[in-house]
Amino acid sequence: MRKLILQLTSAAVLLAGCKSGNSRFPGYEEMPNGYYFKMEKTGSGNTPLSSGDVVFLKHIIATDHDSVLFDYSKDNKSGQPFVVQLSKSAYKGDFFEALMQMKTGDSASFALRVDSFFSKFNHKPIPKFLDSTGYLLYHVKIDSSYTAAKVAEIEKKRDITRQAFTEKARLAEDSTLKKYLADNHITEKPTETGLYLIIKEKGKGKKVMKGDPVEVKYKGMLMNGQVFDASDKHPEAFVVAAGTQQVIPAWDEALLTLTEGSKAMVISPSKLAYGPNGSGPIPPYAPLVFELEIIKINPATKPNK
Repeated sequence: MRKLILQLTSAAVLLAGCKSGNSRFPGYEEMPNGYYFKMEKTGSGNTPLSSGDVVFLKHIIATDHDSVLFDYSKDNKSGQPFVVQLSKSAYKGDFFEALMQMKTGDSASFALRVDSFFSKFNHKPIPKFLDSTGYLLYHVKIDSSYTAAKVAEIEKKRDITRQAFTEKARLAEDSTLKKYLADNHITEKPTETGLYLIIKEKGKGKKVMKGDPVEVKYKGMLMNGQVFDASDKHPEAFVVAAGTQQVIPAWDEALLTLTEGSKAMVISPSKLAYGPNGSGPIPPYAPLVFELEIIKINPATKPNK
């Protein structure tokens, strides 16, 4: 959640009604821990927020000189409220402490010291466009919230569902792989690791050796034919140092058996790919199919990172 707060401070906004005056910010209460707070509107919530709660909020942020940093209504592309999980304050008078003055449905404004935020929370240099002795002004409306107990309950149910899905995928992998091989009339035997390597076209170039920077054209698919990645989706050629664990084990093994110019189909069990966790569009325990073409071996080319 801290990453989210850091993102919030990278933009700017005009806060209506927040101008310097008596006690720095007129209408604001100066809090004991050095920030200023003003309740704009009281909502229907009855329980104060506390550490561990998750809040859904809309907000605008400004400097104390009314420089525009972020305006939720203009800068939020998703249209959804930001989600923040409250945690123990990093320092007295931080963003979390200010939010914990509020309840669900409340709208409030508060001003936080720039220098304290960056030195004690962000631990990064203060951006040049901010005055180190100035303040960040927040105007926040809390749309809804979950208590820490409710969050734990939701996460527990989610974990149970995820574990059930993962176990189902684990039990189905072997039959899924066998069905794919049968449906596609693949009779090649797997290697000792379980990899299936079908040479479609043998290249006439030299054999790929460990550490060679290899330019590869590829397409990666699930067993149902869904393409999850392909080299033609990226602007730059894909170059990898073969056999150096820069890619999944299936690729390392396959590349070291091919020659420059070769085209091959690689069928990988999940243990040689993304295993029980999956990755992005790749679910847990998913066997994968790759179409690979070794474009060239070029020692002068740096591998992709």
